[in-house]
Amino acid sequence: MGTIHAGDFMRRFCSNLGMNNQAVKAAQEAVQKSEEFDIRSPISIAAAVIYIITQLSDDKKPLKDISVATGVAEGTIRNSYKDLYPHVSKIIPNWYAKEEDLKNLCSP
Repeated sequence: MGTIHAGDFMRRFCSNLGMNNQAVKAAQEAVQKSEEFDIRSPISIAAAVIYIITQLSDDKKPLKDISVATGVAEGTIRNSYKDLYPHVSKIIPNWYAKEEDLKNLCSP
């Protein structure tokens, strides 16, 4: 059995949340880049990346909805967000969000 990567879950989770194609693509790119930081479990990272991507979009999703769609507890998503937050400028594709958009993300 192979290693599980956060990206393995992204399409299903994003589909469950009704995210648009551009947001899904950005989430997939971001989750690939986040794997180099080796933070937490792949599913937690996938959920946190989805949270970040939706917060940067016009179609914001509540943490509760992301928790239901991914099966990851809200507290776990918050903790993963806290771990990823210092790296957002490295993981979020710059075609999706500009530096000033990233500064508007709420601090964990």
